[in-house]
Amino acid sequence: MSVSEITSLQKTLNAALDAFKAELTAQNLPEPSLSTSKAHPIDEITYLPTPAMYEARRAVLASLGLIKSLVQSPWDALTANTWMVLEVAGVRLTAEIGLATVLGDSEEGLSLAEIAEKTGVDALKLERILRLLITQGWFRETKHGSFANNRLSNLIKKDQPGYHLATYMNDLFNKIGASFADAVNHPDPEFKKNNDPFHTAFQLAYKTNVAYFGADGWLTKDPQEAVKFGLAMGAVGPTSDPGVAADFAWDAITKGKDGIVDVGGGQGTLCCSLAAKYPEIKKFIVQDLPETREAAESFIASKGLIGRVEFEAQDFFKPQQRKGKYVFVMQRVLHDWSTEKGAIMIKHIKDVLNENSCLLIIDTVILPAVVSSEGPELVQSLLALNKNVYQPAPPPPFVPADFGEASRMQHQVNVALTALCNSFERTLPQLQEMVELGGMKIKKVHATRGWASITEVVPA
Repeated sequence: MSVSEITSLQKTLNAALDAFKAELTAQNLPEPSLSTSKAHPIDEITYLPTPAMYEARRAVLASLGLIKSLVQSPWDALTANTWMVLEVAGVRLTAEIGLATVLGDSEEGLSLAEIAEKTGVDALKLERILRLLITQGWFRETKHGSFANNRLSNLIKKDQPGYHLATYMNDLFNKIGASFADAVNHPDPEFKKNNDPFHTAFQLAYKTNVAYFGADGWLTKDPQEAVKFGLAMGAVGPTSDPGVAADFAWDAITKGKDGIVDVGGGQGTLCCSLAAKYPEIKKFIVQDLPETREAAESFIASKGLIGRVEFEAQDFFKPQQRKGKYVFVMQRVLHDWSTEKGAIMIKHIKDVLNENSCLLIIDTVILPAVVSSEGPELVQSLLALNKNVYQPAPPPPFVPADFGEASRMQHQVNVALTALCNSFERTLPQLQEMVELGGMKIKKVHATRGWASITEVVPA
């Protein structure tokens, strides 16, 4: 007898929630709550769930997303999607006026009149916006007309990295998003089929001929814009760093090497994370364009790692200056560029590799959304997990291969890259194509507890 989708997904959801709660108990942690202004320990950007907790979370998100689609009226779903842009704008507004900072840690919150006085925003308009945001988990209404923070809204306080994501990045993609459909379906056939970084929604939205990234790009021409972008990415990139640091044998791969070279390493967040976790790795070099130096050296100093982590100017489209027994890393770099441009970067690194060096590509590997009615039950998969070496659980029945809602951010970034610079996150065959074009081959792909995979690459 066949089992229905709803019945199967409900079984997966219940098993996932039980496992999630059991992991909280094992760590002596309370259950998360949306009814308090206090942050939960798992809200820390550096928090790394156990393998079982991470897989349980993925299964919860996947099951809930699918169950919602099964029980909700499709007409209501379409309507909600149509006006979703106002929820996004509402989050940006509350961040820009500093509402989360104004509300602070008060459990009772403030009345609309008090909020209006402190922010200068009309109380009645704000009331409507806040009640909309509350339906999506942002803020809370403690009593009629009084509002307070919760674990989501805490992230957009002005002293948090989430503030920059909710303001600068939110505004950037609000504008680009308005031009995205026009770019993909442009009336000019040449524009429509062009995959270079000069024919995107970004150019249409900002009325410019300049690419967003690159030595002569938008960020390079406006250093303040580059700072804002870097601050916003501080709420995205570090969420994957704990898994990247923990779920790969960095100590083994660097043994006998001169150190790690992070090509296009930005401020150095990855190198600093690795330096903190692996004291036996003595040398880290963060390479990026010269205009990144100030921000990188400031960040490295803030972590107390001057001397062990150093910045070095390097254009990744030019021959690699570092030669020796290094582990080269490219994290969140290749996904900003076309396959052909990416292959050029890879070739520059290949040219300096020897038998004692290698390249690691840290990027999302996009999985298909194929669904099967067959597959192991979640309970069995969780019991089979290795507590010491992370491996993702296979999808339960009726859960897509990419775990649906749990992979939403990866797919959002994939489309965002298309809109911004005509690049993309790659499937494994697409990644393999680029690597081979650069004269190398994939040795192994390592999953991590986060949106990134670590792909070992060696000369072909």
